[in-house]
Amino acid sequence: MKIGVLSDSHDNLPLIRKAVSRLNLEEELEYVFHAGDIISPFAAKEFFNLRQTIFFTFGNNDGERIMLKDILSSNSKSKLVWPKVTVELGKYRIALLHGEDESAAEALAKSGVYDVVIYGHWHKVVSKLINNTLLINPGELCGYLTGKSTLAIVDLETKSASIIEL
Repeated sequence: MKIGVLSDSHDNLPLIRKAVSRLNLEEELEYVFHAGDIISPFAAKEFFNLRQTIFFTFGNNDGERIMLKDILSSNSKSKLVWPKVTVELGKYRIALLHGEDESAAEALAKSGVYDVVIYGHWHKVVSKLINNTLLINPGELCGYLTGKSTLAIVDLETKSASIIEL
């Protein structure tokens, strides 16, 4: 099973649209995960153009959480995980958090409870296997801090990730 992973879109509508188009081309992709900092309700609606179900969590910059929650719950293919972190997809357990405390994301990976731990916040790409858990930060979709807009395609079976620059 393959999943798309992105984070920190920060209202960059042109890059959100580009990411949605790119993810829709991945025929084997079953789900998408967004690790927070969507920012505005109007930006969240752009993800409704995905053909896959998308799981969201909130980030530290997602201030309008009540309206974001209402918008996200208005689409049947959109799932808000927050305040929980666990998503179970068949035999796979995935943790989804924004990751302001990077050591918490690493601790979840070290726990051995999850197949994959997804986080964002730091606007930097991280892809490493800790014990038998893939720890993944897809970097920033918005491209504001690094100048690179990135997302990840994760293969849950092999616990490997491909980073794609848009």
